[in-house]
Amino acid sequence: MILSDRDILSAMERGEIKIVPFDRSMLGPCSVDLTLSSRFRLFKPGTIVDPESLDSVDRGAELIDTGGKPFLISPGQFVLGRTREKIAISKSLAAVLEGRSSIARLGVIVHAAGLVNPGSGLKKPVPMILEIFCENTSPVKLYPGMKIVQILFHRLTSPASVGYDERDSSLFVEQREPSLLYDRGVNNGL
Repeated sequence: MILSDRDILSAMERGEIKIVPFDRSMLGPCSVDLTLSSRFRLFKPGTIVDPESLDSVDRGAELIDTGGKPFLISPGQFVLGRTREKIAISKSLAAVLEGRSSIARLGVIVHAAGLVNPGSGLKKPVPMILEIFCENTSPVKLYPGMKIVQILFHRLTSPASVGYDERDSSLFVEQREPSLLYDRGVNNGL
């Protein structure tokens, strides 16, 4: 069951959903718009990235902060971004991130690995990490604070027995910055 705007507000009052900061004007009929931060991780041109080697990933990418200025994404460029808002959901809910049509119509595809597992962000609310690709033949400016994705919340038929943050195998617990791979034993720019 997808939560309506009233259900979302009620769940927030009960502490089942945390959105920090929360701007009520971003609340839609059954979703909340989330905005883009000024921090991005991008591949350095010419570097071979090996998903089996965290070192190659660290060498192959850099974390940048635009300092509030727009980020110019080039045709064919892939970057990781994050939302300005940080999210936490109870073990009774799951969430789904969806790209916004207004962004897709600019030729910018935002994928967010879709599913936000029950119990995500319970230790500390976390930003949503976004995979952003420019399909446009022209560069596109991405502004910090612009609406970038929507989050929809689903109520489970029963609470998850173990939340995402409680699982030993969860890779991205407490992730704060866009990272290509995450290893809990390595700082990885967080």
